[in-house]
Amino acid sequence: MAQKKSNSLVDSYLVAYNAASFVGWSYVLFQTVTYLLEHGTDLSGLFDQVGYAVIYVQTGALLEIVHSLLGFVRSSVLPVLTQVYSRLLLVWGTLYVFDQPEVRASYGFVLILLAWSITECVRYSHYTLSLLGIQSPTLLYLRYTLFYVLYPTGFSGEMLEMWAALPFAGAIRPAFKGFLLLNIINYPPVLYKLYTHMIRQRRKVLGGETKPKKAVASTTAATKKKL
Repeated sequence: MAQKKSNSLVDSYLVAYNAASFVGWSYVLFQTVTYLLEHGTDLSGLFDQVGYAVIYVQTGALLEIVHSLLGFVRSSVLPVLTQVYSRLLLVWGTLYVFDQPEVRASYGFVLILLAWSITECVRYSHYTLSLLGIQSPTLLYLRYTLFYVLYPTGFSGEMLEMWAALPFAGAIRPAFKGFLLLNIINYPPVLYKLYTHMIRQRRKVLGGETKPKKAVASTTAATKKKL
């Protein structure tokens, strides 16, 4: 999410939004890690501890579509809509609907929680500091490096969740099952597109360097252009 034009009111709002999102995802990450440390592989109570939190925090991302529509940020509406849609399908179309251990107490759910929360904590903290004019070489590097692991991890978890929900969706309505299956089939090309896009962005922002310090001086304008 990038600042499109200088407007103190809009800038203040975006700082507040990104900071609040960071707090929300930090809470999800903390609750997830705490549960796993306490209960290990017993995932029966994981959803009760963090499930509704991740649903509500992720639903807040609907505002990012509004930000694009109103021109608050440079991001195009379609990519933002695509990303928000896929996640809302997971949290409302599977996790919320199906109170089944195969869905709510699965390793796919764990992968989603860890991949999403780590990604978003880095992303929103990076956005917040950038809007405040504060440069963080570490966050910049993590923002354009962690995706190598977190994107495949998150996508794998999402596909596993939808796959686990298929029998229960079919019991509700066959068309619902077909809809989820269509989304599963669509995941690999979407992952490829996003993955290669991030690789290109990493080369543009970090210049192919492995050390973030060399990239900071030349990335202020790039950060404002497209976060």
